[in-house]
Amino acid sequence: MAALLAVNSAASLWGPYKDIWQTVGSALWRRQPEAVHLLDMILKKHKPDFISLFKNPPKNVQQHEKIQKASSEGVAIQGQQGTRLLPEQLIKEAFIISDLFDIGELSAVELLLAGEHQQPHFPGLTRGLVAVLLYWDGKRCIANSLRTLIQSRRGKTWTLELSPELVSMTTRFTDELMEQGLTYKVLTLLSQIDVNNEFEKLQRERGLGSEKHRKEVSDLIKECRQSLAESLFAWACQSPLPKDDTLLLIGHLERVTVEANGSLDAVNLCLLMALLYCFDTSFIDQSTEERDDMIHHLPLLTERQYVSTIHSRLQDSLPWKR
Repeated sequence: MAALLAVNSAASLWGPYKDIWQTVGSALWRRQPEAVHLLDMILKKHKPDFISLFKNPPKNVQQHEKIQKASSEGVAIQGQQGTRLLPEQLIKEAFIISDLFDIGELSAVELLLAGEHQQPHFPGLTRGLVAVLLYWDGKRCIANSLRTLIQSRRGKTWTLELSPELVSMTTRFTDELMEQGLTYKVLTLLSQIDVNNEFEKLQRERGLGSEKHRKEVSDLIKECRQSLAESLFAWACQSPLPKDDTLLLIGHLERVTVEANGSLDAVNLCLLMALLYCFDTSFIDQSTEERDDMIHHLPLLTERQYVSTIHSRLQDSLPWKR
């Protein structure tokens, strides 16, 4: 039972996600041959993290009781013998972090211990404030990894000029994510994650520090949103969304409000361009070797009722927000 309640000192909501992003970048951007096999292994291992996409480990009564007694009984640390006693103040902070992000108590302890370890890199910040940065940095790493994997897909608009084996690997992996409802999950997250709302929660629990810390947290949240939106944009560019997903995208855009100057923000502009790319057929005129194969995967031409359904949806929808 102790093994089941062992603390990951690298923080399961940060360290592993940092490793994923590092590996994705090494294999797809830096073209390091030795990273390809590692990417294959890490995608297999962390596929559930991409499928659940930002879903946190839930609170747990057993974990709560374990952490509550950790000042006298200690907790097990993965890779270390024995147990470690936790100070009462850290336990108190862990419950605050757990409530703040609605995460399991062990995960909250992990973030605080990792924050403590990373404090030298963040002069003037408490471990709690660093833990807030690590939490959102972990989300950023997953979002950026997802976007880059989708950008590397086989498709009709661009190529990263990677090896056929690597392109097949990332295309197959991201296809499986889409089959598991990726579009719905991304759009739901974009509706839920809001910088102002997140700041209100953090402010209530004194989870925001100096102006610099506030900007760093804000930038991380904004990057998460932007990378999620760019993931759908990249997908639509390479292989247009199927009918049902296109309808989801239209429904999301109906509820979007414009900026004070009448423009769309960068996130929603990405989504609008993704929708327009779903209707793009310009590649048909190009003389590429893979054109015929791509035509067979174009929902606009292959899905029965696609055109009539989308047309009816646009005609029947309520006026879009201004």
